[in-house]
Amino acid sequence: MNDPNFKSGYCVHSQNLTTITVITKCGLKIVRKIFILPQYEGLPLATEVQRIEIYNETPRLRELKIITIGMFGSSAPHALMEDVLYSNIIMQSRIVLDNNANIIAIGVDYSPSYAKDDERFHTMLIHDNNVNNFAKEFCSNYNEFIGNGTLEKPEGILQLSNKLSRKGPGFFALAGYLNIEPFGEKVVDTFTGVVSKKVNSTSIYSEEITSLLKNFKDRFALESAINYIKSFNKKFSSFLQINTGDKEFNSYFNYNLPFQILYQSFVSRSFCQTQKGYREIGFREIQDVYASMYYFVGMGKPDLVKKLLKEWASKVFELGYAYHNFFWVGKEPGKWSDDALWFVQAVYRYVNLTRDFDFLKEETEIAGKEKTQTRPIYKTIEAIIQYSAFISVGKHGLPLLDRADWNDCLRIDRDSLEGPEKEKIYLKKVEECKNKNIPFDEKNTYSESVMNACLLKVAIDEYSELAEYMKNYETANRMKNLSKEIYNKVQKYAWKEDFFARVLLNKNPEFEYIGAKGDNLGKEPGKKDSYFINSYTWPIISEIASEEQIKIMTDTLERTLKTEFGFKLMTLSALDKICKEIAIGEYFPGDRENGAVFKHASMMMAFSMFKAAKTVEDKKLAERLTRLAYWMIDIVLPYKTMTNPFCLAGNPRFCTQYINSETGEHIGPLLSGTATWLNLSLIYSIGLDFTVEGLRFDPILRCEEKEISYYLKKGETCYKFIIQKPEGFYRIKDDNYRLSIDGHSIDNNIFSLVDDSREHIILLNFY
Repeated sequence: MNDPNFKSGYCVHSQNLTTITVITKCGLKIVRKIFILPQYEGLPLATEVQRIEIYNETPRLRELKIITIGMFGSSAPHALMEDVLYSNIIMQSRIVLDNNANIIAIGVDYSPSYAKDDERFHTMLIHDNNVNNFAKEFCSNYNEFIGNGTLEKPEGILQLSNKLSRKGPGFFALAGYLNIEPFGEKVVDTFTGVVSKKVNSTSIYSEEITSLLKNFKDRFALESAINYIKSFNKKFSSFLQINTGDKEFNSYFNYNLPFQILYQSFVSRSFCQTQKGYREIGFREIQDVYASMYYFVGMGKPDLVKKLLKEWASKVFELGYAYHNFFWVGKEPGKWSDDALWFVQAVYRYVNLTRDFDFLKEETEIAGKEKTQTRPIYKTIEAIIQYSAFISVGKHGLPLLDRADWNDCLRIDRDSLEGPEKEKIYLKKVEECKNKNIPFDEKNTYSESVMNACLLKVAIDEYSELAEYMKNYETANRMKNLSKEIYNKVQKYAWKEDFFARVLLNKNPEFEYIGAKGDNLGKEPGKKDSYFINSYTWPIISEIASEEQIKIMTDTLERTLKTEFGFKLMTLSALDKICKEIAIGEYFPGDRENGAVFKHASMMMAFSMFKAAKTVEDKKLAERLTRLAYWMIDIVLPYKTMTNPFCLAGNPRFCTQYINSETGEHIGPLLSGTATWLNLSLIYSIGLDFTVEGLRFDPILRCEEKEISYYLKKGETCYKFIIQKPEGFYRIKDDNYRLSIDGHSIDNNIFSLVDDSREHIILLNFY
């Protein structure tokens, strides 16, 4: 914008398409369209496209040179922290030429054989009427390109050297030439991506790049790809379209939030503006499928959801622990104790949504076996529950914390054992005792996670419901009894007068637990105890917390964790008294796990508040919870940062998952589990709760709202929901209402949605 030739410009973001338009004083209009290409058979695994449209708005011929630059990723991202020299030495530049010596692509060549599984490239295709031209110059040395200039004004821009570099970093620049007639236009397409042998072991670098260019040699072929992307996103988001009095909210909920969920379901944390550029899909990430499955099923793709769920199931070991993360192969088995428990909720949601109860009987592989062995999904669930309830437990009978649960900064036990190590100890004990319901080591002094106990109870209760529906009453009753045992243990050992503890400690005689009254681990002035938001959320979701406890905890929550910028993940805590290398010590107060507003956790909290608001007897408490939940949602909604962008947007230590609790600074876009749980909270708040019995229609609207409506798509069938009420707090539990389907009144707010290719109207009127 400081360039003297700049006249005007603007940027439009949409779902998988960013359009940047710049108009120059010399008479050019430049439109850049940036998006990720859909996957095509035989083409590179992943490709980002930048289409550059250049319009000559003058009566004279324009002779132009176009240069694209960028940086290829390292094959060893951890080496960037440990050995920068190594990470540069193991890579060098390469180019691909066609038979006419045209520069088809510039790329990077890695030395270690394992690194050659993923080979990156960048290419330029210039559409010149009916002829396609390629780049004429390249540069692979950053210092050579910049010279004594800057990235904005590089010294080597006039003539690229066409020299290959023998070492990294993976800088690249390509230059091409084009002439534009008076009032004419030209199009340049650039493709940046990766050819992977992990998908196809016979993949050949030059062949896939050549095939890519061949597929898009016609300039209109890429327009078709853009139209396909728009069509897919429209169909994906059509599952649920809402109409409230807030146009900005409608736009976000109907279009942007579904895309964020779609995107997050497949890329995990990789592009989420965190430090985790190498982060893989794992068991915690299955939370993202909780939300995206509704949209996939809505567009008629339930088999894709089943395929994803079976992929996760195949990463669970026979004993019931799981790989922490995976793309192509599983890693870190049984290190994180919450991992496999998230899987049960995903299956429960899918079966209730689709009524596909036979899915529970479908076979998947068992992880860790030298020879392939399979078991049905329901047996995988039983193994997960068995492991978390009986094997990997501490002295109070609650699941171990292990390396950490949901929050990786809770690494209390630095000597915790991995799953395979526990399995060896456990199998030896079983052989000696002839009893499978025993801990791997009843004398272990490892810490126990109260959140994991809540996740376990959710898994037990949900599996009990599924078993009962399948008429497996023996299993259902066994699960109900186990649920009571977990409930009693959490109440007995984790409730501490004003809050549930976060972790039970079994090693340090000075400290018995973390989080709640009396832990003596507070670090904030005048506050001697520490508190954690998840100790509020999950006892409510798991239905462990009583109504009186919810009321007490809500008072404590507002007193200790509420800031003007939202509810903090945790109070500032002296956890270094428990473990000297605790990860929260890496951050300044107010940042990330050290007292930031962790949006993912706060949206879980909102969900729990809506759940309690529908069930507690005290209507005033229910209204209080509803107002708090919507207050937190309004802070997290990404477009809200634009109400005061110079103060709220642009955290200098930014991450899309956090709000700095001291300054309020954060970034608007939502990825990670935040988008997922925001979506789940909103869907739940407008009344959609898919249960074993059917759809439980039980909305909890904002007090000031008088009417909302939304369309829900089930296959070819469309349901229009209309909710009307006076101003104030209303709920089905204790207010007068009329409920009708297609004009016929019904008495029960739990009913089935049929798929008959018709439109139905469901009207709920409070009075």
